Amino acid sequence: MHGSGINEIALLCLQEPYSLCVHTYVIPALSLTAKQIDKLNVCWNSVVRKLFGYNKWESVSAVLLCLGRLNVEHLIMLRKVKFYQHLLYDCDAFLCDVFLMFLLHIF
Repeated sequence: MHGSGINEIALLCLQEPYSLCVHTYVIPALSLTAKQIDKLNVCWNSVVRKLFGYNKWESVSAVLLCLGRLNVEHLIMLRKVKFYQHLLYDCDAFLCDVFLMFLLHIF
């Protein structure tokens, strides 16, 4: 972050596997409130703002969209879908049955 003349997209590609993965690794196992998800989104937007030289009051959603990146809220939904898909299709029968019972009690 402190170097000069470094490509912003290269820095973003370095930040994603480290900073963003740490934030979203255990997300599927947690039950976060909307406020907590918003705080995580603000944190990641601050990283993107710092990389691209945006001010605090400027939105970075257009930057993320143009780069084909998702915001944290959508990344969390995607991670949960992948986690649930893994529980349904890739795990043993017992774990799949437990997950289906969990789904029946939610809905």
